[in-house]
Amino acid sequence: MKTHIFLLLCLIPFGLQAQYNYGFQQEYFFGRLPSGQVEAMGRANVAVGGSVASLFFNPAGIGLIDHQEVTFSTSAPYYFLKGADYYFLGGARRFKPNMVGAISMNKFAIGPTTFDLTILGVRYPTDKPRSTNWALTYAIEPIKGLHIGTNVNTFFWKYIDEVPVTTQFHIDLGALYRMPLKESTSGSSHLQFGAAVNNVTFAGLPFANPQGEVDFAEFPSILRAGVAFMTEGPVDVGFLGLEKIAFTGTLEYQNVLNNPFRTGIRLGTETILWDAFAVRLGYLSHSLNNGGLSINWSRMRDLTFGFGLIIPLQELTKGNLPFNLNVDYVGMKQPPQTNFGARLENFRTFSFRLVWVMEE
Repeated sequence: MKTHIFLLLCLIPFGLQAQYNYGFQQEYFFGRLPSGQVEAMGRANVAVGGSVASLFFNPAGIGLIDHQEVTFSTSAPYYFLKGADYYFLGGARRFKPNMVGAISMNKFAIGPTTFDLTILGVRYPTDKPRSTNWALTYAIEPIKGLHIGTNVNTFFWKYIDEVPVTTQFHIDLGALYRMPLKESTSGSSHLQFGAAVNNVTFAGLPFANPQGEVDFAEFPSILRAGVAFMTEGPVDVGFLGLEKIAFTGTLEYQNVLNNPFRTGIRLGTETILWDAFAVRLGYLSHSLNNGGLSINWSRMRDLTFGFGLIIPLQELTKGNLPFNLNVDYVGMKQPPQTNFGARLENFRTFSFRLVWVMEE
């Protein structure tokens, strides 16, 4: 019974309406993230950027990619749905000194389910619902340090076997500004400010039933704004002597503009040792709607953590492999807004990122 109630809360649109309803497609917009690094850093990335996956949070973030990279990420399960998986695949390339482009696919496949979808008061059995978003991303640097970016998204959702795939377009906009604080041969530090709005077009999906009747639910429009401090240089670590350490700390605010819930804050840190090993910690807190049940789900808080490895394949193979491999991992209990306050079994996210320098 508890399982069915939770599925109802998370996966079924409640009274489809023009305002975003917290139950609609929250597994895509607010579920597992397309980056093990970001998941471990309290889900804060709007002011960090620098990878293909950062376009999910701020399309301007790809403007910090130096040359070219490809990223793949997978994550499972989704709360009670042990057959569910997330997949993210994307690539980005710098085409001009001030221009970066990317293409990505973000998919959530629920797998076999036992719940129904209610459309206009009629319940219909679902058949392995899945959502897939394709995004074309473009970022430019009109003035030094300022990056402006946009995602043009095509969202597909398949939910009832007798109904064709539903499609919708929406646009995201973002900006990121990098302000140097210190530049020297021994190290550097800087501040970054980022802001982005997901779904600035306030688009949504039409829901059709097998009889052809149609209702509509709006996508969430999500405002994110944050600041990040980054520094790197030699640090005296005692008996090891001077070692190179890079540190990032970030603070982020999130507000869903067309719904009073999911408003919150995120904190994240990353420490990279010897250009090879990353340790990440984070904290997140945001408001929730408990679906009208007498359960204390008004706010969700969680500590996050994870690890990363940077494997210098280019150096190890003496240039035969012209890229380096970043591997990021997160494995921790799923947050306590599920199962009436009890945490569920671990979810696991693996991210693989190939980064290489293109020939000039």
